Parts: sequence; C-alpha cells; structure tokens
Amino acid sequence: MTSRSTEWLTEFTAAQHDPKTIALFVRRTADVIAERTGPLPDDVQATIGKAIEEHWRAFLGEVTANDRGITELVPAAHKLAVQLAAHHLDLPVLLMIYQAAQAASWEFAVGVVADAPDDLDHTTLLIWFWTKASRWFTASIELSVAVYQEEFNRIRQRGDTRRHELVADVLAGTEIGAAELSAELSGYRVSGVPHVAVIAHALTADAIEGLEPAVTALSAVLRGAALTLVRPGGRELWGWIAAPTLRGADLSPQTLGIDASAVRLTVGGPATGLAGFIAAHQDARTAQRVALAPAREVAVTRYDEVTALTLLALDHASAARFARHTLGPLADPDQQQLRDTVRVVLTSPDPADVVAARLGVHKNTVRYRVQQVERMLDRPLQTGAGDLLLAIDYLEAFPND
Repeated sequence: MTSRSTEWLTEFTAAQHDPKTIALFVRRTADVIAERTGPLPDDVQATIGKAIEEHWRAFLGEVTANDRGITELVPAAHKLAVQLAAHHLDLPVLLMIYQAAQAASWEFAVGVVADAPDDLDHTTLLIWFWTKASRWFTASIELSVAVYQEEFNRIRQRGDTRRHELVADVLAGTEIGAAELSAELSGYRVSGVPHVAVIAHALTADAIEGLEPAVTALSAVLRGAALTLVRPGGRELWGWIAAPTLRGADLSPQTLGIDASAVRLTVGGPATGLAGFIAAHQDARTAQRVALAPAREVAVTRYDEVTALTLLALDHASAARFARHTLGPLADPDQQQLRDTVRVVLTSPDPADVVAARLGVHKNTVRYRVQQVERMLDRPLQTGAGDLLLAIDYLEAFPND
C-alpha cells in the first residue's frame, strides 16, 4: 500500500464516521439483509441495525491498522446470535444475514473505490480493501456461529430437562393430565391413540449421536402418525410413536441402518391413551433385561417377542436351573448346532426341504439331528416345545448363568 493510498484511506475513514453517513450505510445494508431473509422478529431487526453500525465502526478503526484480526464479536453481533437461538431460528438464518451484509459491503466497496482519485491504483485498492473485509466477515461468522450453537444447546438442554422431568413424573405415577403432557411434548397427541414406545441405548459414548437417527428410522418403518422424543441424558433416548400396530413391520438392522454393536432398541406397545403411553414405555424398559444381555447381539428387541424371557431374567438362578433341566445334554456348549436346528424346526411351518435349505443342509441331515435331540431328551421333539424354545432363548441370552 503506497503512502498516497494510506493517506486517502485515512481521509475516507474519517469521513465515514459522520453520523449521517453511518446511518445511510446501516440503512442500505439492513435493506439488503431484509430482502434476503424476509420478515424477522422486531427485536431481531433492531439488533441487526445495531450490529451493522457496531461492525462498521469497528472495521473503520481497523482499516489503516496492522492486520491484527478480530478476536471477539462486537456486542450487538453477540446479542444477535443469542436472539436468533432464542427465537428458534435455524443457523442458516444467521449465515444468510452475514452473507447479505457481505454482498452489500462488496457493492459499497466497489462504489467507493470507483470514486477514488484517478492517481490511485483502483484495482489494487479494491483487492486490498476487500481482502481485509473478507477476513473480518469470516472471523465474525465463526465467532457468531459459536455463540449461536452455545445458546442453542443451552436452550435445548433446558427444554430437554423440563420435558424429561415431566415425563419421568408421569411414568412414576404422578397424576398429570394428557393435555398438559401433550403440550410439553410439542403437541404429540396422548389421548385416544395407540403408542409404540422405544428406548434407544448406546453401548458406547461414541454411539450416542446415532440414537435419534435410529428411532427416527423406526418411526418411518412403522409409518407413525407422529413421533416425540425425550432425552433423559446419559446413553439413552426415549421415543413414542403414534402407530396402531407392529404387525408386519421390518425392524431388521439392515432396514433401520443400526449397528447392533453400537445401538440397541427395545420396543413396547402398541397401547392406547395415557395409560398406554406409560405401559408401552414400561414394556420397552422390561425388554432391556434381555436386549442388553452380554451375549445378545440383536439390534431391535420387541417386548412381545421376549415377554416370557424377561420374566425368567428376574431370577437368573431359577431360570438357569429351568433351562438346564429342560434341555438336559442339549444344554452343553458343544451342542449349539443341535439347538439351532431345534429352533428352526419348531418355529417353521415350512416343509422339511425348506427347513433344510434354511439350515444349509440336506433334509436327511435335519431328520438325523432331530433324532439325536429326541434321544437326548428321551421324548418327541414336539413334547414341551414351548419350554424347549424358551430354554434355548435363555441359554443364548445368558450363557454364563
């Protein structure tokens, strides 16, 4: 920058401090922002005007100074970021405001340089001017985003805490009206509709961010009319889905995009009304006795599929005796292949050749294995079939009990 350019910049900044000139700059920039963002709350619009003025005054003070960079926001810009979060306006609105201001500033800079004396190098002057302005905008945006995110998270955590406390009271038996609960759940309907409850659990801290996508995916599969979430903290997320049935729903990990080694879902319901809202969650919680068993590697556990198993899990010592007594030699760790065969045979209505195909063996092999099992049990396979399946399920979920 030549001494002549520095002299001109000094004169320019002095002239820009005139109150009428600043007011004109603020109004022009605010108009460009309003055109880009559309209507905003009155208090936000007022703060935008103040932020433009404070930014401009601060920038003018830096025009001829060494490039020290911006380390903190002007007060009004800090206030603006907080206000946008408080009004629940998305982060793109904040970015849009700065982008519009940057566009207005570019237009202003082009006009200023065009009117500069002819003995100045206009191109060099514009590049220098805009490089400095761009650094200012970049730093201001980064600082504003950080303020916005901090306030947004604070507001959400406060709301999450309030919502969790109310729902926890409801689940604990406190008499709270369905209308009050619905209002706290952002209008999620509680009365007169069937609820499917889901509890998502992260097996590791790194998996916590995958809880909400997993519950949302489950809601989409169920084609739920509505979904509401409650964040109790820690590694859990609670959800309720207004869905009439689970029948026929594909809750496979592939469909939901869930990694069973990171996230486990337990599902209860459907059950109707406020009482059903509570009962469905209680069933999902009960299903966790099985879902979080150390040896289990199933992403989604439905209460209605493991009800008896959850009861056995209340008394592991008695349950283990039941399983080993029911299975006899079949409970031996080396008999996993025979137990798998028993499960498929007893749960499949298909012909022998289809069962064999599922097991990946010849149908004669299936017959031979069934004969082996019947010799071990000293009774036909179909006798006490329900107890056999329950004992196998228990042994697989809790192999060391």
